[in-house]
Amino acid sequence: MPALQAASVYNRQPVSAPSNQTGTFWYRVEKIAVIISLLMFSEALLGRLFASETNPEGGAFLRYLWLPFYGYAALAMALRWRDLLTIALRSPALVALALLAMMSMVWSIDPGTSLRRGIAILFTTMFGFYVASRYSWPELMRILGVVWIVLAVGNLIAGAVTPSFGIMDEIHVGAWKGLWFEKNAMGGHLARASFLFLCLAVFDPANRRWWVFGALASVALVLLSTSKTSLLGMMLGVMLLCTYLVMQRGKIIAVSLVWLATASVAILFMMLLVAPDVLAELIGRDLTLTGRTDIWAVLFTLMEERPWLGYGYGTFWGEDSRPAYIVRLETEWEVPTAHNGIIEVMLALGRVGAILFIIDFAMNLSRSILNAPNSRGSFYALGYFVLFALFSISESVVLQQNSINWLAYVALAARLSLDARSRSERSDRPLNRISRPSVTPIRRLPTCSTLRGRTGR
Repeated sequence: MPALQAASVYNRQPVSAPSNQTGTFWYRVEKIAVIISLLMFSEALLGRLFASETNPEGGAFLRYLWLPFYGYAALAMALRWRDLLTIALRSPALVALALLAMMSMVWSIDPGTSLRRGIAILFTTMFGFYVASRYSWPELMRILGVVWIVLAVGNLIAGAVTPSFGIMDEIHVGAWKGLWFEKNAMGGHLARASFLFLCLAVFDPANRRWWVFGALASVALVLLSTSKTSLLGMMLGVMLLCTYLVMQRGKIIAVSLVWLATASVAILFMMLLVAPDVLAELIGRDLTLTGRTDIWAVLFTLMEERPWLGYGYGTFWGEDSRPAYIVRLETEWEVPTAHNGIIEVMLALGRVGAILFIIDFAMNLSRSILNAPNSRGSFYALGYFVLFALFSISESVVLQQNSINWLAYVALAARLSLDARSRSERSDRPLNRISRPSVTPIRRLPTCSTLRGRTGR
């Protein structure tokens, strides 16, 4: 699809036209390279083959395999340094968070690990910046759609053809885990993918059959994962899209829906305060969130030992980590992560890191809300941020190196920053000087003597 036609699909959106020459050979090669890179960042299959749930980095082979992708990100952003500067100025908390992770080697309980994983999160963030600066909203969403169609098909094959590999047979017997380590990972990924496919099916009618297929495959995989949080996230995505489409019909409907949403949130909040057991039963959970609150109680105690800067990025859950040993001893099971995004950040980077992330998230959420009525890309970013926050409650998805979850968050945040620059440039652009209209000279009126001469008086 030509670039102008593609942009028209996403009407009413500010686009800074980050890419051109969409029909050239090298543009297509670059797009294929980006898709392959995103598949790598999904941590599907390769993580199962060369790493473990407790050691996501894997061995030396997997670490060296990442080096070309890091080099690609560094070279791409060096060539697009103006966009990098814009993103850094308009999303300073996000940049500071990535730099803080690498700097944490100074106070880390394992400096080598913090340096290595800090470099990984820095380049993961840079790759997100590159993707955002290279592609407009329509292109970015389509590329993500292609990536998740490939992953959805791969998960269907893994579960149907090789059930010993794609289906859990110990804990949660019969639940599909696909190309990842456990069912919640697959369910969470495909719940977010279902929201992307539904948005593309509505906003990109030229390729609708592919996006509908992706949506159906995602729904099936979420159900097969038996993950209740993933099912809730998928339903929330559907509700967000339906609400957005209805709100486009008029201001009265929009205001009514806002009031309805506000009342619903208030009712849920009151239920959480008065009858939390009823609310937990409605979503199929217990009040401990499947034992997560027991983990958090121990972690809150350990966080007080290093409240401001944490234990160092990527080191808390190491094999030889003393605080991780205490958690596993208290809970009596091999806890792999904090199962909460904010708590994970606080363990790694303390309150400073958590504050930086909250500031950045609030800024991006505000930008997406304000621009959603006029930009379909901003609406997709809004939905992704809402789902990202939902899954952060029970899973460690914030500031994870080599993760497509964090890369997508960074890319959407960076795209919003570049859109903000475009709007600022348009508002600062001086008005065209209005040319002064030519004035026809007025003929001199005849005097009284002239008139008497003409009339013979």
